[in-house]
Parts: sequence; C-alpha cells; structure tokens
Amino acid sequence: MKGMNNVNLENLLKTRESVANGELPPYRMFEVEGEWMFGETQFKSTLNFENGSITLFTDQPTPSGGKGNAPNPVQYCVFSMIACYATTFVTIAAMKGVEIKSLKVKGYSKVNMKAVLEIEEGPVVEEVGITLEVTSSASREVLEEIKNLADKKCPAAYTVSHAVPFKSYITFTDG
Repeated sequence: MKGMNNVNLENLLKTRESVANGELPPYRMFEVEGEWMFGETQFKSTLNFENGSITLFTDQPTPSGGKGNAPNPVQYCVFSMIACYATTFVTIAAMKGVEIKSLKVKGYSKVNMKAVLEIEEGPVVEEVGITLEVTSSASREVLEEIKNLADKKCPAAYTVSHAVPFKSYITFTDG
C-alpha cells in the first residue's frame, strides 16, 4: 500500500527506517525568519518549502495597536497547532491502517489580556485546546487510541503541554 488518508506511507516508512539506521540525522531543525513592517501590516515572513514559498503577514487588531489588516500572530499559532495535530492524527491513523473519511479540527488559545497589557500578573496564555470531528468506520476506542498517541507525538501539542526550553537572544546593529 503506497498511501492512505493523503499520507504517502511508502516515503514515511523509508524515512523512518533511514532515521533508525542512522542514515538520516535524528533531529530536524525548523527555522523561520521575519521582519517588522512599518506599513499596512506589522510583520512578514517568507516560508520556503520543497515546492515553493509563501509570504505571510500578521497584524494586530485595532484594539491591540494594529490596523487589523492581516491575521494576528496568535491566530497563526492556533492554525499551526491544529494543522500539526491533524497531520499527526491522520498519519498515525494511516500507519495503523485506519481510514479517515473526513476530519475537521477546531482549536483555541485563551489569552489573558490583563497579563498581556501588564494590568495584572498571571499567565499570558491560560489554556489551549483542540476538538476533532472525525468520520471513520473505525471504533471509538481505536480513534481514542489514535488521539491519545497524537497527544504524545504531535510536536505542537508536546510544546504546549511540556516545559520545553525557551531561549531568546538579541543582536544589535548600528542605526
């Protein structure tokens, strides 16, 4: 079987074997660069990928100091989280031979604006969550098992549910 659920299992299993045999490195670094804008939006980044590139823009809504001309950064975080989770869920299902007929995903990030705006101390993000709407002939138990594995294996879910080290740096240029 070459693929299932729009996942190329043949390539995935080759990659798995190559990593296990030391033919490919065990870690992969994902890096993105961007820059602050002084026009209609506040930030832009061009993401390069295997078959092209895309430029994304962010802007805060007007109450938060932007012009509301692009999605805000937290929307991209939630989008990235649900896209990563959906990919992990469907890939695990495919590897287990479970056909997914349809999958809709909803996500949220509950941001404490009082903490963001320095009105009070507290966590900036109080909760994140994902809801899956799955159509499959697999049993609820099998789908719950896949969800539980996705909870553990999804990089985005792992990042928000574990204390992953965060590092920030600053460099200075004359100007």
